[in-house]
Amino acid sequence: MAAELRELGFLHLGRAESGVRRYGQLIADEARTRDGLAITEVEAGRVDQSSEQLAQVAAGLSGCDVVLMQWNKRGWGKYGRALPRLMRFRRGYKGALVVTLHDVFDRDGFRQRYLRSDTWSLRQLGRTADLIVVHSQIEVERLRGIIPVEKLRVIPHFVEARELPLSPEEARAKLGLGDRKVVTLLGFVYGRKGHRYAVEAVPYMPDDAIMVYAGGPIEGRTFVYDLALQKAEELGLGDRVRITGYLSEEELSSWMAATHLAILPFTDLSASGSMSSWISSGKPMLVSDLPGTREYARRVPGALNFFGPAGEAWPLGSAISELLAKPLADPDPGVRRLAEELSMSNTVDRYLEVVDEALTTRS
Repeated sequence: MAAELRELGFLHLGRAESGVRRYGQLIADEARTRDGLAITEVEAGRVDQSSEQLAQVAAGLSGCDVVLMQWNKRGWGKYGRALPRLMRFRRGYKGALVVTLHDVFDRDGFRQRYLRSDTWSLRQLGRTADLIVVHSQIEVERLRGIIPVEKLRVIPHFVEARELPLSPEEARAKLGLGDRKVVTLLGFVYGRKGHRYAVEAVPYMPDDAIMVYAGGPIEGRTFVYDLALQKAEELGLGDRVRITGYLSEEELSSWMAATHLAILPFTDLSASGSMSSWISSGKPMLVSDLPGTREYARRVPGALNFFGPAGEAWPLGSAISELLAKPLADPDPGVRRLAEELSMSNTVDRYLEVVDEALTTRS
């Protein structure tokens, strides 16, 4: 870490339950454990409620050498609102700025790359930030031509330390699952995670296996959730599909502990909090064969099981059946090694290297 770095600031904003908001908080918490580094955190709340807070927030960070903040469309505002909010903050805080981008997906065609308001916000962010962090190399390629590539740095999404409180057998007994094989898809029920078609894979799974959607719909966005329920009814799946709805941390841990096989049937992947959660648990994992998931696998070869093509029920169901037909190590040693590689401590070390670079570039 550069000797010149005395104070590191964190700007937090967005919904309290937001995964992006939580990401920034956990990075800040780990940074506080480092010797010789002062941490300043400021809270902007939900900028869609009071964007004028950003001027006050900027003033609170004015003494920092470098500020770290998170960026996603939902947190800063849709429909052209993000750009003026960014500029309001940047007029008040003029020091070195490192921004982590979340939810970086493809932008195809002239309209998405040049006309959409959120793309223009990203372009301006690329001009005003000193360095920008993304979670994978595929995200670098998605941003090419929008943000200068020389400003982009890759830091993979962290994996939290997690100890499940119950053994698999205890958890299955607690949840009344008996001897059934538990296949779990974790997180909010929405399109890119594969909930829409994963339910159609159930007929191809072993008869003693159940598909669990461990989560519920995002408020106001129930289309995929409703479609999954409709598909389950059409296929006559009965209790072979379980959608839990929102889970407390204790309930979530129980369902994760009870799981034989975690599935991540993404149709597209930016960074994934649910993938990080599964890695932290050490559970065997079956993932879509996508460029983003292959980046994880290159860090620890053999840690992940793949199926493809993504977005189709039969390959998913067939891969589930094949894996459940043999004993699965729980915890999986490859997944455990991957968790160590992506630990919070290693992640913050990587961030401090980027912070050092941003400050050095300014000096």
